[in-house]
Amino acid sequence: MDPTDHGDAIATRGDVVARVLPGQEALVEALAFLDEAAAVAQAPLVDETERVRLERAAAGEVAPAPHWHPLLARRAGVAVGYAGVLLPSDPGAAASGDVAVHRDRAPCEPALAALLAALHGLARRHGAGRLSVWLRRATADEVACAAAEGFAVERRLGILGLALGEQPEPVAPPPGVGIRAYRPGQDDDAVVAVLAAAYAGTADGGWTRERFAAKRDLPWFRPDDLLVADAGEGRLVGLHWLKRRQPGVGEVYNLAVRPGAQGGGLGAALLSAGLAHLGGAGTSEVLLWVDLDNDRAVRLYTAHGFRTRWEDVSLVRDLSGGEDGGAG
Repeated sequence: MDPTDHGDAIATRGDVVARVLPGQEALVEALAFLDEAAAVAQAPLVDETERVRLERAAAGEVAPAPHWHPLLARRAGVAVGYAGVLLPSDPGAAASGDVAVHRDRAPCEPALAALLAALHGLARRHGAGRLSVWLRRATADEVACAAAEGFAVERRLGILGLALGEQPEPVAPPPGVGIRAYRPGQDDDAVVAVLAAAYAGTADGGWTRERFAAKRDLPWFRPDDLLVADAGEGRLVGLHWLKRRQPGVGEVYNLAVRPGAQGGGLGAALLSAGLAHLGGAGTSEVLLWVDLDNDRAVRLYTAHGFRTRWEDVSLVRDLSGGEDGGAG
């Protein structure tokens, strides 16, 4: 996390300056900034793994991933934006990260532009072939600002919400399938097999036992909030992974059905069971993130009363064309 590896990584847009954070005190400042910006947006503005990396670094622990660089954008000394990027270890591979701006510290577009420019320069100097970053609760003006910096929208996630008083009647699972809670240590391989099969060939693919273990080790994980569809003798054909975000607010963290079990109503049954589970735990509102190109999933959720609250977008820029990588 030494900024001298890639120069100062400074970029300016208007009266905003973005640069790699120089030390632990600045990391603490970045955490405070993200807390305040998320409170304004009423949603987390970086991925939970990025948040964990930042928290560990601010606490003086060793960063959990190499080539990680946090950046802060300031206007007149006041933080107005944050970004974190993982640079690849192999030349030509992709760099990925998160970018967040404070929507109450307008105008926020120069902060976004400065951070994207700094990330672009940093990734090019490291030899990355492409750069993708997530911008959460994105506005049309921010997407236009990103386009002016050479970034295109690669993916859109719709954040859908449901007040649990609106949920429909329970849906029974297909014959021969029971829905129960995950059993730690017994169901691990079967859970990974469901996730790997359901997301094979997609942007959410690549599930392994190690990845599942890392998610299971996050502070919010509860075994009883991972519901599985058991077709007998521990043979899992689907799951509904739930998350309790804060008092009264839950999340459909992951709803997955094995390809061979799709089309028989199992997804609807898992969703219904999960909503009932959260309702029984005192949850009044449920959120979920869904790829807006996944028509099947969008139809399922809207049929259960979910409605779009906002969008998160993945911004991408190809770095393999050899254009000037200056970030000024």
